[in-house]
Amino acid sequence: MIDIAEHEPAPWEDGASAVGMTTATTTSPADEWPSWIHPNHRAEFEASGLTAATIRAAEIRSEHDRSILADWVGRKTWPASYRSAWAVPYFDDTGAVAFRRVKPDNTPKGRDGRPQKYLHPRGAIVRAYIPPTLNGELAECHKPLLITEGEKKALSAVQHGFCCIGLMGVACWCILKTTALLPQLERLPVKTRRVFIAFDSDAATNDGIVAEERKLAAALKARGAVVKVLRLPPGPDEQKVGLDDFLVCHGADALWELMEKAEEPEEPRAEDLKLSAGESIPEFEAERYLSTHHRNGRALLVVFNREFWRWSHGCYRVVDDGVVRADVTRSLNRAYFKVTQSAVNNVMGQLRAQATLFGSIEPPTWLPDSEHPQWDPRELLVTRDKIIHLPTLCSGATDYSIDATPALFTSSALEFSWVDADKCPRPARWLQFLEELWGGDAESIEALQMWFGYVLTADTSLQKMLGLFGPRRSGKGTILRVLQALVGKGNVVSPTLSSLALNFGLWPLIGKTLAIISDARLSGRVDAAVVVERILSITGEDTQTIDRKNLPHVTCRLPTRFMLVSNELPRLTDASGALLSRMIVLRLTRSWYGTEDIHLEQKLAAELPGILWWAIEGWQSLRARGRLLQPASAGEMLEDWEDLASPVQAFVRDRCELGPERHVGRRELYDAFVGWCEENGRKHPPDQAGFGRDLHAALPGLRTTQNRREGRRYVGVDLQQEG
Repeated sequence: MIDIAEHEPAPWEDGASAVGMTTATTTSPADEWPSWIHPNHRAEFEASGLTAATIRAAEIRSEHDRSILADWVGRKTWPASYRSAWAVPYFDDTGAVAFRRVKPDNTPKGRDGRPQKYLHPRGAIVRAYIPPTLNGELAECHKPLLITEGEKKALSAVQHGFCCIGLMGVACWCILKTTALLPQLERLPVKTRRVFIAFDSDAATNDGIVAEERKLAAALKARGAVVKVLRLPPGPDEQKVGLDDFLVCHGADALWELMEKAEEPEEPRAEDLKLSAGESIPEFEAERYLSTHHRNGRALLVVFNREFWRWSHGCYRVVDDGVVRADVTRSLNRAYFKVTQSAVNNVMGQLRAQATLFGSIEPPTWLPDSEHPQWDPRELLVTRDKIIHLPTLCSGATDYSIDATPALFTSSALEFSWVDADKCPRPARWLQFLEELWGGDAESIEALQMWFGYVLTADTSLQKMLGLFGPRRSGKGTILRVLQALVGKGNVVSPTLSSLALNFGLWPLIGKTLAIISDARLSGRVDAAVVVERILSITGEDTQTIDRKNLPHVTCRLPTRFMLVSNELPRLTDASGALLSRMIVLRLTRSWYGTEDIHLEQKLAAELPGILWWAIEGWQSLRARGRLLQPASAGEMLEDWEDLASPVQAFVRDRCELGPERHVGRRELYDAFVGWCEENGRKHPPDQAGFGRDLHAALPGLRTTQNRREGRRYVGVDLQQEG
């Protein structure tokens, strides 16, 4: 044995680095022991049946440099009395070394006088030891899982073909002062899996170890595992035997036979579970809770705009704070004897801090640090089980989809599963229904198909909305309900026109892809100008500052497309005509009042996968055309709506002539407008200033001049000459 105090190089080091693996790692044969393993440590590993290849793969190394050893355990010095040591690294979820667990050659004693066989940095989070020699077996639920104490035992079991992980101690399976599994164990796929607790042979006679077995078994059974306790037979003279000792002496077959005879675990006793939630560590509890809401390395619960969002069936949806609080309370109830309001509040605060999405994030977007295809999120069709890249799909390529993943932060997804085209028949009843609505008007059917395709994705760049007008029982409601079922009820909101003018009127639109305003009408008490302003700014993709009740306001862009549906044209005042320029209008003329097919919606619901493919064809046509189609059959209705929205524009069309050389007196033109209003039954015309404002909005190139002889005049417009 070398005296560390002399600081002389050990003869077995051969110049090997004390900090990392050298080139000898790759040049030495797998069955040769690496030069950085001390002879006495090699003998210890061989006694556990460990090979040089296993030691290399686990990156275990010996060390005698006291400064390096002190650094490994987070201390200022390494006492010379500890002599040399070997260390095994514990890796975090990214593959980096979280810390090293060090075993001194001369076992020191702690403050309580008990031997400290292993040392690790003070404050290091307790972790389970996942042997690097495992090759994906942890994810294979059909393979039995062994849980033992210690790294050497876990490595020995894996070397013999078992799926095994190690604990730093028999009580190191849970978060400190709780009965909650470590996050690493919480994430293990153990539902319906056979799990064997394989502690040393003295466990059966040690009440403390048996108590830990009971609690660990109960925690695993709560996750759905089929748990058994493995009783290793003692050695000669009742000598303690560990899992590695048993495998060296008896081999893998004997362990399989022992597993078949494993015992049922005892139920936890009351004294095992009497812990107070006031003793909990909130950050660990928050981490544990998030670990239970986890998929493919990504947390399923996030905080965005100060609200909880939970990923489920392809998309994130807002979760009420009270629902999360109740779930956290239930989680604490399973781990503690007494849960206080203060403990819940502390965990909720930590949960918000750990789950918050930082930075400028606007859904849909791929979340940072996630593996994903280089697909534009605005070109994606998201279903409950698949993410479809529409350009790739329409190109005929086969790699157009991936499984739904929380790496895509989106608030909308179709609520039914994806069905490939070869398994999906054409929606015959739907196509028949459209033909019944519009007869030979193929333009209107094509326009509706493009609109269905437009609302499938998050792309709002066309800045359009749809108006659907017709008599009662003309098919409007059926179209809406089919579209709602297609897009998903969770992605649709149904405001009224008047609600858009209220303080919190925009709040329900956050995260919704479609707003359906049915029976679009306004009373005289509603400020129609505010309604028009908000619709224009949302369809124009402008950023909105949205008031939320009992929450801070949020500034974001709404991904919402509007549909106005009514029996009659709504009176939305807009002198500029900007609103109608954003509108695609479809007109229905036939009524089925009294002859409705009350089973039609059930028939159409069965064709939803086929209707989706019909909508994808509409998306493809829209992409090729570059803009939505306005059917000629609704041209007259558009003109009528324009007259309703802007009487001044209707007056200009009926009574005025335009041209750069034309001019007319302001008072003369206003008097003519008032007379036109009386002739057309329009009451309460605006005053002269209001008329001038609306006229400039209708005619952006209009100028106003003034001279002493003719007074103030409009240039660019004149009254039509009679005769």
